[in-house]
Amino acid sequence: MTDNYNNIYEYMHNLGIVNTKDEAMKSDLFFDIQLIRRGKDHPNMPAANYTFKTYYFDSLEMFSKSYDEIKKCCEIFGLRAYVSVNVKSKQEAAKKTLEKYAHNIVTNEYTKPWKDFSSICGGLKGKTKRWVIDCDDTNSESNYIKEISRIITTCDSEYANPIVTTIKTKSGIHLITNPFNIKQFKNLCNYNGLEIPAIQLNHMTLLYENL
Repeated sequence: MTDNYNNIYEYMHNLGIVNTKDEAMKSDLFFDIQLIRRGKDHPNMPAANYTFKTYYFDSLEMFSKSYDEIKKCCEIFGLRAYVSVNVKSKQEAAKKTLEKYAHNIVTNEYTKPWKDFSSICGGLKGKTKRWVIDCDDTNSESNYIKEISRIITTCDSEYANPIVTTIKTKSGIHLITNPFNIKQFKNLCNYNGLEIPAIQLNHMTLLYENL
């Protein structure tokens, strides 16, 4: 089982997600959580990956109140809960959704309009620019993780230490970082004989799984 609730709660608080529903009325920020059935968890299922449900939260209060439901859904249906590492703008989401609906009306395209908002939110770049460095090593104290972390800190960046936090996954570790020089990072990995981990520039990280 992997449960990153405490880490994600603190992470979202530091990104500016407000505490209460009342405060959220004046805040433009929100984040999304997707409950996903992964193909590798269910090889006998017809769909490789399937998004079962998406939650949108603009306060930590609502996130906390919904967490038991999120966990139960994951356990009953064999899902993983993933959370966006970048907070997003309500205003931008609303504008882009309206633009999409207007385009659909003009072009007479009405295929599954109820999916438009979810698709737009998933594609938003976000108010922040956090990256996910996906390391397939379950030991956060391993030499590989230590070396990857060290190399990141030596790369050119606006930040003294680009690494924000470490998130445990089912098969490894996600390093959540601020932007750094990717070309320099890859060159240093090659020079040190290290496998280059996947770098996701606008992605999600694991919140919960019990598979």
